[in-house]
Amino acid sequence: MRNVNFEDYRLEDGVLWLDGPQSRARLEAYEGGYWRLLIWHRPEDEQKGSWVVDAPPRVAATLERSAGGLALRAAGAEIGVRLKPFALFWEDLEFADLQVGEQPTWTTDAAAVAEALVGGTALREAEDGYPLAGGYAIHLLEREGRRYFGLGERTGFLDKKGRRWLNWTADSPEQQPGDDPLYQAHPFLIAFDEGRVRGLYLDESWKSSFDLAFREAGRSRIAVEGPTFDLWLLPGPEPAALLERYTALVGRPWLPPLWALGYHQCRWSYPDEQSVEGLIEGFKRHEIPLSAVWLDIDYMDGYRVFTFSPYRFPDPPRLVRRLAAEGVRVVTIVDPGVKKEAGYPVYESGRKIDAFVKNRREEELVGEVWPRPAVWPDFSRSEVRRWWGEQHRALLEAGVAGIWNDMNEPAAFAVEGDETFGVGKTLPADARHGARLHAEVHNLYGLLMSRATHEGLRRLREGRRPFVLSRSGFAGIQRYAWVWTGDNSSYWEHMAMSVPMLLNLGLSGVAFCGADIGGFRGDASGELLTRWTWLGALYPFMRNHSAKTSRRQEPWAFGEPWLGYIRQAIRFRYQLQPYLYTLAEEAARSGQPLMRPLFYHFPDDPEAAGVYDQFMLGPDLLAAPALRPGQQRRLVYLPAGRWYDFWTGEAEAGPGWLVAPTPLDRVPLWLREGRALPLSAGRPAKSAHWNPLVWRLTPSDRLEGQVYTDDGDGYGPGERLKLTGRFDGKRLLVSQEPLTEAEVLIELVGAAEPRAASGPVSFRRGVLRLPLRGGEAWVEW
Repeated sequence: MRNVNFEDYRLEDGVLWLDGPQSRARLEAYEGGYWRLLIWHRPEDEQKGSWVVDAPPRVAATLERSAGGLALRAAGAEIGVRLKPFALFWEDLEFADLQVGEQPTWTTDAAAVAEALVGGTALREAEDGYPLAGGYAIHLLEREGRRYFGLGERTGFLDKKGRRWLNWTADSPEQQPGDDPLYQAHPFLIAFDEGRVRGLYLDESWKSSFDLAFREAGRSRIAVEGPTFDLWLLPGPEPAALLERYTALVGRPWLPPLWALGYHQCRWSYPDEQSVEGLIEGFKRHEIPLSAVWLDIDYMDGYRVFTFSPYRFPDPPRLVRRLAAEGVRVVTIVDPGVKKEAGYPVYESGRKIDAFVKNRREEELVGEVWPRPAVWPDFSRSEVRRWWGEQHRALLEAGVAGIWNDMNEPAAFAVEGDETFGVGKTLPADARHGARLHAEVHNLYGLLMSRATHEGLRRLREGRRPFVLSRSGFAGIQRYAWVWTGDNSSYWEHMAMSVPMLLNLGLSGVAFCGADIGGFRGDASGELLTRWTWLGALYPFMRNHSAKTSRRQEPWAFGEPWLGYIRQAIRFRYQLQPYLYTLAEEAARSGQPLMRPLFYHFPDDPEAAGVYDQFMLGPDLLAAPALRPGQQRRLVYLPAGRWYDFWTGEAEAGPGWLVAPTPLDRVPLWLREGRALPLSAGRPAKSAHWNPLVWRLTPSDRLEGQVYTDDGDGYGPGERLKLTGRFDGKRLLVSQEPLTEAEVLIELVGAAEPRAASGPVSFRRGVLRLPLRGGEAWVEW
């Protein structure tokens, strides 16, 4: 690659334009403190759009020239520019050594595919003398102590510094510690140092990479293989403010239906009606609550999407009705691969609108995935997305409640007769999506499929919230789908790794995410499943899932004592639902994750920034799960403040480390002082009008808490119930507004037995419980 410099500049309508011998650039400011740097060399890219960004209004910048270069100011934000050698100075970040790829030469289709598989250049081609995938790169100078977060789901620890990360969605079934890339591509990076955060979003769908002080300790490198370099700079300084800005840019999730926050049971596969009915009977017999059963690919007729096997599932609507009578929904898997078969309605209707991806010869690209032969819809086209959404009608008419999008990296077992074994097996980089190449659209495939599904569900089921789960995705996937981390294994290491994976997904805007509880591949043990179910009770998405080659891992699979512990964990999930649902509404409103690293709420604590195996669930709960076999205790870091053991009420003062017991019948949890945590009964609720509503409190000078309530589905109005209180050392007084008809209880942890109270009191093991009547309750000691 060679350096890019600029020789001239001009300020036009508040936008800075830079001109060089081959490349040009534009730097513009937007409301909210955003800056956007766009660099290009093809004339048609001057007005490059975005698949993802919903840009705020632009703000006119002013320009000042100094000996060091140019300074732009807009609405209180400032950025510095040097033309030659090019450099950018913003929020204590210094970008330098902008580079562009050399003029490429054409390679064969086979070479392009091979390069995509091994992580090389996605495509080399020139159009009218301009490099199409020569690529751009820029360097970010490092400083001691800086940490990096985000980038979606990744292996390894929470801090992503010290490795090179590739954005190229891949079917990656092993998830070994050094594996990269995985199923998601999120080119969003959070730089954290000295208690403040800044965000870098590379709005490029082409293959890109973030080398975070890996090759050179003194600098990082951000590179893309496409013909443009489109970088957004997002200020913090607090993590919550940054996530609010980022999700305003790329999209926020919808408020999910309440049942989605319950416990889900899945396996590859429950292959017939009898196995599903037997599963439901098992949950009833063992008195374990359940919200949804998931059907993997074996429910289909010959892997034809949008069909049921007439032999194994002869009457799907009847089965769905029987499950609904037990309060259980059905979610079905839908893959993008469509069986190429004359007379098959999905293929025939798609062929009529020319819906499928083409090869370089402009013929249907034919390959193999679960169906054989298979073709893939071109979701980059709006008419194809609408057609795909309509195909869900039959499933929804059968009563299916949600859709599971899998294999949408897209994965392929073979393409045009050539087997594509290995990590990243996919379509050729030169496959055609209308006027675009697959090299440009590849990372978007799962996002656009999920968009088609989400929009189809909204059209076909007016008045009900769509539920979609996707394995693959790009920045903004949260607008359309939840995410799970794909094919993990029944390893203690994979359970431990799920914590930083989900935390970084949350920091990338994906608030609703989870990992397969118990592990998808391999064989779980009773202890592993117990620990993972307790951890999973705190995931935003709680699903037990395993492969057909694995040992069974339904909650009762290992008998007692494991069954009892797992039952407690699942019931605890339903106790937490009012709090989880309140966090879900916050995510829909402002993009905040449910699972948060400790530094999210304690950015000025350098010790908190290094903790990767604990997390905050919202602002009020700190979790420190047991992650090792035979573990009886573990080290726990408590940030500044007073913390109360959720189970015993025992108080601890932070900041500092403590050794905490890790019994099998709970997950170590601490409630933050001054917070009122909304809970309910340990069973599925029919709506989010919580009854009973239980407020768990700590004895604090001032108390506050809130809970969001609505119908649990649909788009009707909701409201917030707020609890406030005060404690002077002798008397506790709490009140709730507005009043409701529900039974409301107060649970006070860390208290002594009282002298008097406003109602009947129960007191056990440091937990005091009494009713809240007329909107108030008081206790005296």
